[in-house]
Amino acid sequence: MLMEPASQSSKPFKNSIDIFPWNDNFKTGLTQIDDQHRVLVSLLNKLASHVAFRSETLSLAEVFDALTDYTIYHFKSEEAIWAKAFSEDRSMAEHLAVHEHFIQTLTGLKEARKNTSSDQVTHDVLEFLTRWLASHILEKDRFMAYTVLAMQEGLTLEEAKAQAHQQMNGVTRTLINIIMSLYSVLSSNTLHLMRKLDEHQKMEEAYRKQRRRMQHLARFDALTGLPNRALLTEKVQEIMDLFDRSRNILAIIHLDLDGFKVINDTYGHEVGDRVLIIMAERIRRIVRERDIVSRLGGDDFIVVIRDIPDFDACIPWLASFLTAAEESIPLNEGRTLNLSASLGVTFYPQSEQITPDQLFRQADQALYQAKQAGKNCYHVFDMAHDHEVRDHLENLEHIRQGLERREFVLYYQPKVNLRTGAILGVEALIRWQHPHKGLLLPAQFLPVVENHPLALALGNWVMDTALNQIEVWMTQGLPLVVSVNVCGQQLQSPGFPQHLRDTLVHRQRDVARYLELEVLETSALEDISLVSKVIHDCISLGVQFSIDDFGTGYSSLAYLKRLPVHTLKIDQSFVRGMLENPEDLAILVGVLGLAEAFQMKVIAEGVETLDHGERLLDLGCEGAQGYAIAHPMPVDKIAGWAATWKAPTSWMFRPARSKGDLSSFMHVVRQ
Repeated sequence: MLMEPASQSSKPFKNSIDIFPWNDNFKTGLTQIDDQHRVLVSLLNKLASHVAFRSETLSLAEVFDALTDYTIYHFKSEEAIWAKAFSEDRSMAEHLAVHEHFIQTLTGLKEARKNTSSDQVTHDVLEFLTRWLASHILEKDRFMAYTVLAMQEGLTLEEAKAQAHQQMNGVTRTLINIIMSLYSVLSSNTLHLMRKLDEHQKMEEAYRKQRRRMQHLARFDALTGLPNRALLTEKVQEIMDLFDRSRNILAIIHLDLDGFKVINDTYGHEVGDRVLIIMAERIRRIVRERDIVSRLGGDDFIVVIRDIPDFDACIPWLASFLTAAEESIPLNEGRTLNLSASLGVTFYPQSEQITPDQLFRQADQALYQAKQAGKNCYHVFDMAHDHEVRDHLENLEHIRQGLERREFVLYYQPKVNLRTGAILGVEALIRWQHPHKGLLLPAQFLPVVENHPLALALGNWVMDTALNQIEVWMTQGLPLVVSVNVCGQQLQSPGFPQHLRDTLVHRQRDVARYLELEVLETSALEDISLVSKVIHDCISLGVQFSIDDFGTGYSSLAYLKRLPVHTLKIDQSFVRGMLENPEDLAILVGVLGLAEAFQMKVIAEGVETLDHGERLLDLGCEGAQGYAIAHPMPVDKIAGWAATWKAPTSWMFRPARSKGDLSSFMHVVRQ
């Protein structure tokens, strides 16, 4: 079966360029003929490109297969076209003879491969095809195609041949000369290229040797010959991929020489290098053939012990490494060096997926602990502690991202006068509107940021948000005092009063009078002198202060006297327990007495029932906050609540007791 040009078996050769670029000058005007000629010209270009640039080894078998396919299809299809016009003309017989000569020459070149070099055969094929392109395709095939086209327009054979001669006059001969000139240049350059070939091959071999050397250096330590970190990682990953978890474990040991820097500084790097070489050899003598010893750099080594049943089986290895490090290292003139080593150990497999780099980091963390413990010892990586640290770091990062994404909001809980129902203000309480966990209370995230810079970032956010809301309420004709909790870290941070001053100066006038800062009693006692000064500086700006959770910090009267606060907030635990617990009631009475003595206001937290409110009124305490009054609520609920709030009747009409009745009141409660 004849093959279409598109399905011929010739395969493309890489890195080829067109020495004889196909263009309209090659076309005969008969599409079927031109498509077939283009296949031959493409093959000719690949041969020419190979000869010119030696881009790759050429498969002559491929070339001859392609030419055979071309010959079978092209000659038969072309001859069928010529036969219709030239059946009785001698030019047809001449054309058939030329085709037969092509086949014989191709067969001869094919046979020449047995006794002639492939380079020579390649040149012969190239020359033959170039001459075929010039003398046959560009001249004879073009002439016959022009004749056929002229006859299709109604001319006789002789008239058509005469017209074809006129069409080819000049242009065709010029094109043939160009083709042969290109081949001449290519042929003259070939000998020079061949002379360069041996030189090029020698350069390639030198390059390959250099490349092998570079590849070795990329995987092995130049000083000790041990695998470096890259090769170590690759080998450990291979072990992990094939690891049978039902059998033994893998120990990863990070060994570091104690005080090695002193050796380099005292004796020089030459002695330091000798120490490392000796230490590497000692470690290699201890381990087995299947184990891995690697140098990470400096005096850091990683040893991978394979197939041990448990940690106890690892202990003799660790002892051997420590002993090897303690052996004296001889110097010149009879001098010796005495060293020690510290080891960090971790194991594989673990309960979670892990990478070789993570194992190395675990061993490094354990090594740090061994150094901290006094050196010349080993420490095993603490997985539980690492989980805690990682979880803590992840939680910190989530909080930081939440702050960036504006996921935090403020809720506000009112403070009122129990008897009159007057609104004394609101306390700003932070919440986290978590995208997955919903609304989170402060106890679920604030402990995470304790003593961390994020605590200051959150504190500043709360302050700015609360001040913004104060301004909004002032504009709406609802001026409310807003209490903001300030942690000890924020209060004692450098420049807190100045930061507050800078924040207030850009806001509406009188904003400061509606801001109250609540300080935990325990925070206030951390550095009473500093805290007292900070409070004084802030009060000068017009800000009020109160002590939160009072009664939990065991503050003395002297401390209380030094803190210029105007309000005590009684901790809710005492308020909630006062109905049943005489001790809580006694503390409550004591705090009220202190507040009266120091002329301070009091807010009782934790008022959850009507009974709590009534009992507080009986004690003479009217300021309160708690669920019986209002739960913390979003900012958009405050105005509606304020418009409808009124104190319960049992509170409003509760008989007022004098302070002198407190002792008799407590006596009744105890009974």
